[in-house]
Amino acid sequence: MLTHRGFSAWIMVDGKPLPEYLVAVDNNSHRVSCWIPSEEGQAFTVFWKDHGGKVDTCAFITLDGFVVPGRFLFGEGLASRQGVRTSKSSERPFMFQRIEAKDEQNTSEAGGKEVGMVTLRIKRIERLAAKPANMIQNVPQTILGKRKAGELRIGFGEEMKTVDQYATTWSVKPYGAKSTGEQKANTYVSFVFRYRSRDFLESQGILTEPEAPMIPVVPQRPTVRRVVSMPSTMPIYSPSPSPPKKKQKFPIVRGQQTNKPLSNTRRAASYVVPSKKHGFPGQGVILFHDGPNISVGSEGSSTEDGGSQ
Repeated sequence: MLTHRGFSAWIMVDGKPLPEYLVAVDNNSHRVSCWIPSEEGQAFTVFWKDHGGKVDTCAFITLDGFVVPGRFLFGEGLASRQGVRTSKSSERPFMFQRIEAKDEQNTSEAGGKEVGMVTLRIKRIERLAAKPANMIQNVPQTILGKRKAGELRIGFGEEMKTVDQYATTWSVKPYGAKSTGEQKANTYVSFVFRYRSRDFLESQGILTEPEAPMIPVVPQRPTVRRVVSMPSTMPIYSPSPSPPKKKQKFPIVRGQQTNKPLSNTRRAASYVVPSKKHGFPGQGVILFHDGPNISVGSEGSSTEDGGSQ
């Protein structure tokens, strides 16, 4: 996309913009130029955009020197043109065509310095009263410019239906002009697309392949070498996404394990009467003891080898 003085322009083929090479800006003439690749049989559309200049504009498209009316824009917006009108309801699309050997004799001097170019000129204007629509143009019957067989030129495809032509258009004057009698509006900005075959651009070192788009790198699991004895169907486990375990608040004391009970010890059960005198009837406690010496005290306390509990 070429951009200058608040306007942009580009050429589309099959819904995609053509790449532009060696873009040059001439600030004195307010002209931006570039080279574009073209192929035989490609139909193309010229697009341009006003980024919000708030001034009415009209545009003209020049194809190998043949001028085709463009569109009006009212201070902003997008416009395009894809063909030359052949009747009030039909047009022939713009198309890159190859010059055959038999066509070399059918060339003309017309076109001059603009042969091999698609040029868009944008003029700032003020709209006046309505006037009848423009006359239908005659499509050139000869190839513009002195051309050689094998070169590309701009021709026109088969006639096709299009939107009906408006019955009227506008009379205009240059933007800021004090009277309607002043000279025609000057070109505010122009965009020049020099079209050539891809082979020509490559041979001249003009065409360079655009950088490949950046593709996000998708992380992959590391390659695991399989041991000969390991079955190929064994699953490969990836690290768990769960958070790490928390540290324990209290240290683990090592070595304090329960000793294995001796073979000569046995556990016995004894009945203990509560020490309180005002207990409920039938209330008692059953205790389990390890060891042989068990006795029941008078007040309900059990002793083991003379120790109080």
